[in-house]
Formats: sequence, C-alpha cells, structure tokens
Amino acid sequence: MPEPRNRKPETIYDVLIVGGGMVGASLACALGEAGMHVAVIEAVRFQSDQQPSYDARTIALSHGSRRIFETLGIWDLIEPRAICPINSIHVSDRGHPGLAHLDCADAGVDALGYVVENRAIGAALITRTGEFDNIETACPATVSGIRFDTVSASLDCSTEQGERSLRGRLVVVADGGRSGLREALGMHVQTDDYQQTAIVCNVTPGLDHQHCAYERFTDTGPLAVLPMNDRRCWCVWATRPDQVDELLGLSDDEFLARLQQRFGDRLGRFRRVGERLVYPLARNRVDLQFRERVVLIGNAAHTVHPVAAQGFNLGLRDVA
Repeated sequence: MPEPRNRKPETIYDVLIVGGGMVGASLACALGEAGMHVAVIEAVRFQSDQQPSYDARTIALSHGSRRIFETLGIWDLIEPRAICPINSIHVSDRGHPGLAHLDCADAGVDALGYVVENRAIGAALITRTGEFDNIETACPATVSGIRFDTVSASLDCSTEQGERSLRGRLVVVADGGRSGLREALGMHVQTDDYQQTAIVCNVTPGLDHQHCAYERFTDTGPLAVLPMNDRRCWCVWATRPDQVDELLGLSDDEFLARLQQRFGDRLGRFRRVGERLVYPLARNRVDLQFRERVVLIGNAAHTVHPVAAQGFNLGLRDVA
C-alpha cells in the first residue's frame, strides 16, 4: 500500500548521545558546530542555573581543555568569577624533604590549569547547546532498550510524555561510570579498587593561596588542595576506607585540625570547612570502547584516580 500523504518521515539523527552531563553536552556542541543532527537523552533535569553556594563542586581543567572549550565556543560563556587560574603547582611527600614546583611562566602559558565551578560549566553548556537548531534534547528521559538494523540504531526512551523511539546512525554512550546502557550492550568493565575513598570539601585557609595548587602524598593516599575564588580552596583528601567514618564524624574544628596535620602550614591555619562529600575510588576500564554503531566516551569508557585531576579532561579529549 502507498504511504499516507500526511505521514511525516521518521527522523534519523546523525548521532544519539545518551547522557547530557558535561562530556555529553560538550560532544553535542562539537557535533552541532559540525552541522550534524544530534539528539541528547538525559535522565536528570538540568539545574545548572542554581545559585552558587559555599559548597559548590568544582573541577580542574587543564590548559588543553580550555583550548578545546575555546574552539567549541564554550569558554567565553563560563561566568568569569567561577574560574580560578592555577599559576603554579607544589608537589610534596609527607615525611620526606623532596618537593617539585611547577610554574606557568616556565611553561610559557597564562595558567597551568583552572579550577572551575561545575554549575558554571553546566550553565555555559546549556547556553551553547541552545544556540543550535540541529541539537534536540530529551530530558528527563531514560533509555529502556536499544535495537539495531543495517543502517541505524534505535533507542526506546521513557519520557514524561510517554514512550518514544529515537533512531540514529551512531549512539554515543556518555552516561557515566555506572552506565546502564553499557552493561545492557554487553560491553564489560574491569574494575580495580584503589582501596581509597576521597573526602571532598571546600576549606578556607588562613593565607592567600596565590593561585597555587598543592598535591601532597601521604601514607594513606594523596591530598590535593586547589585554589578557588573568594579565598577558598577545594580539598580532595584520599584516605583508607576504614578511616572515613571517623573523619566524617569529627566536628568541623576537629576535621580541620586533622587536615592541618596531614597538609602542614603552607596555607596557614584552616579556618572553615564546607559540607564533606565521599567518593569511593576505583579505576574502570572497558575491554572495547566501541562496537557496531556504538561508542563509549567519558566515565562510561574510563575512570581513573583523581590524583592528577584528569577525569573530565580525558573525557574532553574523547570529544576532541
């Protein structure tokens, strides 16, 4: 029978991106600029326009990541006061005399990296993706199934408006380290437990950090103290899992005293601490990062120890 004249042709997207976080949204901007027709499926409502708070989470961007963001038209959209340059890096080993000092002047760059508030990156990505007519977003939406034919892949999605099927030539899985779609596709992950847990929080030191990032190695794991605006620092304290409950149970003053003991007095006395959040640390690697019409990027493809602050930076390299 002939097709009804009023029937609209099915949309076949160039790329379906599962996961609208920072890596997935960055990829959407890159593909949108390339003129591709893209759909982004994200399970959680976008809330990047929330007001910043003392406990706003941050991420460390490398100089190379800034260049990628500049190329994609994202960097200039990030709120300037949410960006703190890292001009130098101080690396030490607790109990040992040796240290290393890196400086942006020696590298011939304006900054070695940048500490940026997540909510500001998210807001810039929402603004940038909204500038493209060829990027569509399904949010909130979850993928309930995937099917393949000879020319495309189809995602069955559950949305607030009901079930919806999206068809595309390529599916990019960017929904994080606990990717359900990756598992459904049989793309197995190998997990290596670091036997460490990261306690992260904002702290206020007694001395000006002067845009220096500190990496201090200790017998229980590395401790990073990164510069932020408003005289604050972002602290990532990796410790043994059996010490976490004790550290979380301490009062703010007791916690700062323990942190002082591990870090030293290079920033004077720590005066204030924000909410303490906990993240178990493990390395995830997949045996294969692609299969027919499917590619994994970001944490869905690899997660590493935060000691070098390379998690999101590696994800941006996937995008590039």
